[in-house]
Amino acid sequence: MGIRGKKAGLLLALSGAWAVVFLVSGFLLIRGIWQDRRQQETFDELRGRLTDGLVREANTDPGYLDREGGKPLDRDISPAQSWKAQWEDKARERLRMYRSLKMDNPDMAGWVKIEGTRIDYPVMHSPGREDYYLNRDFYGRDSTYGTPFLMEQCRYERPRTSLLISGHHMKNGAMFAQLQDYTDQAFWEEHPFVQFDTVEEAGSYEVAAVAAISASKDQMVWQSLLFPRGKEEFEGAWEQVKGLCFYDTGVELFWGDELLALATCEYTVRDGRLLVIARRIV
Repeated sequence: MGIRGKKAGLLLALSGAWAVVFLVSGFLLIRGIWQDRRQQETFDELRGRLTDGLVREANTDPGYLDREGGKPLDRDISPAQSWKAQWEDKARERLRMYRSLKMDNPDMAGWVKIEGTRIDYPVMHSPGREDYYLNRDFYGRDSTYGTPFLMEQCRYERPRTSLLISGHHMKNGAMFAQLQDYTDQAFWEEHPFVQFDTVEEAGSYEVAAVAAISASKDQMVWQSLLFPRGKEEFEGAWEQVKGLCFYDTGVELFWGDELLALATCEYTVRDGRLLVIARRIV
């Protein structure tokens, strides 16, 4: 074969390789778009089932957060207690719907929601299958979005442990990406409460700390805060966490508090995680 023939063969081989790369890339792109759409539709379906039968006031904030009027703040109780009372007021129907969803998937542990944000998702728990829902949807199908899930060592039934819920930080703002907004104190002031209902009881929590940590370097700190072996370890961990916070919320944590932490990836710290830590409102 002459030089021209070798060049022609090389060009043909390169063209074939590029065609394969193009086709594979196109397939992966289309599959990704399809999976994203299916995942969004799945969450929309679940939210629709959850809200079925609930009476909700459209486009208004609950209770004391209603700056345009509506229910007045009860001056005899704290804003946190007022929020808790209103969130739990319609809990019975929500709990009934959670139990219905749990019949579809026994791994469902509850539902997490932050009013005024996109965070409004079911939460899964699958002991013995660590990170199972990291890349699976509510029905166990492959998904880049995953589904928020409780860490394996958590126990949400009574007596319960502290609860740590992990979720992806998606570039399009989905899943737990909006937790990043909590690094701005003004955002926390507008969204100071987190709702996490288990399938058995409603739960309201007030945000106490927002911190960026290293999952490897600072692992013992958050482990000691959420799963301490005693009061002294807990109090020491809380002091360390406060040193990692973006700002002071003025909310203190005490030994015996029921804690909830939401975690997602954080990109300003090596192997970073953003933790939003809240305590259950008494």
